[in-house]
Amino acid sequence: MSHITTYTGKLFDPLIATADEVDITDITHALHLLCRANGHFPHFYSVAQHSINCAREALARGFSERVQLGCLLHDASEAYMSDVTRPLKKLLPDYLKGEERLQNVIWSKWITPELTEEEKKQIFEIDDAIFYYEFLVLMGKRMFNEEPLLKSRSSFDFEDFEKVKNTFLNLFNSLIGAEDNKTYVGVDWMKGSWIASELTGNIASYKTFKTIDELCSYYEGISKILIDMPIGLPESSEEAQLRPDIEARKYLKVAARKSSIFPVPFRQLSYAESKAEVWELNNKLGAKLTVAGSGILPCIKQVDSFLQSNPEWKERLIESHPECAFQALNGGKGIETSKHTPEGIEERIAILSQYVFNVRELVDSVSKSKKEDILDSLCLAVTSKFGYVSIPKKPVRDSKGLPMRIVIADI
Repeated sequence: MSHITTYTGKLFDPLIATADEVDITDITHALHLLCRANGHFPHFYSVAQHSINCAREALARGFSERVQLGCLLHDASEAYMSDVTRPLKKLLPDYLKGEERLQNVIWSKWITPELTEEEKKQIFEIDDAIFYYEFLVLMGKRMFNEEPLLKSRSSFDFEDFEKVKNTFLNLFNSLIGAEDNKTYVGVDWMKGSWIASELTGNIASYKTFKTIDELCSYYEGISKILIDMPIGLPESSEEAQLRPDIEARKYLKVAARKSSIFPVPFRQLSYAESKAEVWELNNKLGAKLTVAGSGILPCIKQVDSFLQSNPEWKERLIESHPECAFQALNGGKGIETSKHTPEGIEERIAILSQYVFNVRELVDSVSKSKKEDILDSLCLAVTSKFGYVSIPKKPVRDSKGLPMRIVIADI
């Protein structure tokens, strides 16, 4: 027998395979189940996770998307030829020749024109750097005399299998610009957890997460996520005037919808240690805190703290607002009904049905109390699929460098 049988059922000969026979589903599946270091790391750490770390490092170094994709796929031949340890590879010239041929076939399928020698050099340097830190972190071993450069925040912890598979595939689709296969995500707070609606093609689904850290870690491969939560917090009355809230209220055409946009709490209030301190600071700073604003202070703090600790997400986790977003998706026409009514639910389902095939089934699958949150988060996922415009058109940044804006679909 001169072939292997792949996950998707293909009969694949690694030595003579063509680009048409290469399948990203097979590659993703195999790599997320292949362990690095021949299984000798203290916990399972897959070739897929290694490849994701390499792609992240390429991004952190400012390399092109071609090089990022090259890094993500640089071990894709192992999906068909297995992962042979470095000392043994040197003794197998025929294996090396076959591996090089297949790897170039895989690269050529998705990267055209073909990678230059300089681009391959960048990929191999990153591969060595991640290799070095894998062994340093997981085994306490320094594999080279000189410590290589590492600009990214690579994760060498054990990661959930499905999360790794999901990240790899989402990152791949993002880098090749496969609009039909991309996943778009919108997020809302739902009674003790974050709800994330996913839109792939025109099919929607949802997941819930306890923390924003957990959510963003799961969606590491997604280039941008829209969230219904204030980002870019004022610390004074003067800064509060720079927030998009006043302009966003003007954008909404139905007066009853304007009240959904309330003054954003000052950052100091979000980090207060007690309710008494919250209201003391509110009076002292003239922060104009509302009941609605006080109820989401822990959520605001969670997002703000996450973004300060993870600056790479500052341009990826983006504030939107469902009422503004629904109006934009409705051709700029105001939404007459409240989302808290059956009529409002139906009006929003009708709007989203233009973009989402299974929106009614999704809404019908959840309890009454979750329907509003599903619709709001799904509205943001749909918005993310389009190019967006910002309210205001030229947003300013807060003291932590976070943009103060609300985005809506540019349609």
